[in-house]
Amino acid sequence: MTLYEMTEQAMALYELLQNDEIDEQAVADTLEAIGANEKIETYCKLIRQFEADKEAVKSEIDRMKAKKEAAENAVERLKNGILEFMAATDTTKADIGLFKLSVTESKAVDIIDESKIPQKFKIPQPDKIDKAGIREILKNGGSVEGTQLKINKGVRIK
Repeated sequence: MTLYEMTEQAMALYELLQNDEIDEQAVADTLEAIGANEKIETYCKLIRQFEADKEAVKSEIDRMKAKKEAAENAVERLKNGILEFMAATDTTKADIGLFKLSVTESKAVDIIDESKIPQKFKIPQPDKIDKAGIREILKNGGSVEGTQLKINKGVRIK
């Protein structure tokens, strides 16, 4: 029986209990008989396993990001070494075994003082809403037009 089916049965039992057609002990016995506790315990175990998997994957992602960054830094250091050597030997092109090297140039804008940049070169950005600030006002009984405090329900497993 699925948890969904068990939920339907539990709701039916709850209605019987509300209408005094069944007592609390009969409800508890029926829920135990359909195996609700075991099913929920299995769900909790699965949730814990997925949470552990999520943390393991996050840790591996962080490790791989660090490895990627180290590789990018190594490439940059090696390229700078070659560039310095070619500059010292006044070389702009070279055929080295399997590789053909050439010194290239590119141009990039370096912003020295952002306040002096004319407005026509500034791209407007949409406003960012301070949800944390609004939440504090709403939690303390205040109001902010266009908002409401939404209550989310969840399950905490300890």
